[in-house]
Amino acid sequence: MLIDKADTEMMSARTVILDLFDTGDPADFSVAELVRAGAALGIEAPGIRTALTRLKADGRVRPIARGRYAIGPKAEPLKQRILGWRTRLSSRVEWQGHWLLAIAGPQERADRTAWRRTLRALELEGFAEAETNVWARPDNLLAGADAARSRLAKLDAVSSLLVIEARELDKDRVDRYRSLWQGEALRAAHLSLAEHLDRSAIVVESMERPAAAAETLQLGRRAIRQITRDPLLPEALCPSDGLQSLIEAMVRYDRIGKQIWRAYLAQ
Repeated sequence: MLIDKADTEMMSARTVILDLFDTGDPADFSVAELVRAGAALGIEAPGIRTALTRLKADGRVRPIARGRYAIGPKAEPLKQRILGWRTRLSSRVEWQGHWLLAIAGPQERADRTAWRRTLRALELEGFAEAETNVWARPDNLLAGADAARSRLAKLDAVSSLLVIEARELDKDRVDRYRSLWQGEALRAAHLSLAEHLDRSAIVVESMERPAAAAETLQLGRRAIRQITRDPLLPEALCPSDGLQSLIEAMVRYDRIGKQIWRAYLAQ
């Protein structure tokens, strides 16, 4: 197998269930199918059933028939974001050198749980902490601050977070803000993972089905996570060829992975 040990350790029963639902294909699963999926990753049936019960209580999955479940309302926004991995680059526009700033203060930090969700949302939206209470990203995505506010809200950021467009920042700030991301390292990571996917694609079809199913779920999860967490920087800060190569490799790998999973679950 080509997956890293660290990838295996990340896959809890909860993660396996949500990852399967997040693919959108199929849209729902039976308990028996989820138990079988867990077995491919060494997770026993009681663990899957317990995680399913908790996810249902959290509103992240919902029953649609006896013993059959679909994604729940609390998990739907993140699922939609994940399903958009193929067209991730299409939301970029030409960068004019302007910035989006998200500004937080004591009010936004008052509720620790809400603040953790806000930090997670800012990270997913490509914001980096630029200075005390200020997060920044290039203003190079469609619809600017309005769309950024909407996406952050869907990701459960606190509603009082101030998000503004900033122009004509002083040179010192611009220089610092441009260095917040390691563009070349990010590009190299994407190219490396794209190669990893292509190598795995050659190997998995000759593997035993449970091992192949585990490999494609874990490696595919890693790739989609990396794609959806890319900050979508302008070309001046990070060339997009690395992300494009990763998306193209994942399109190929996703096709193979879904074929393997259909065959495995049908056994």
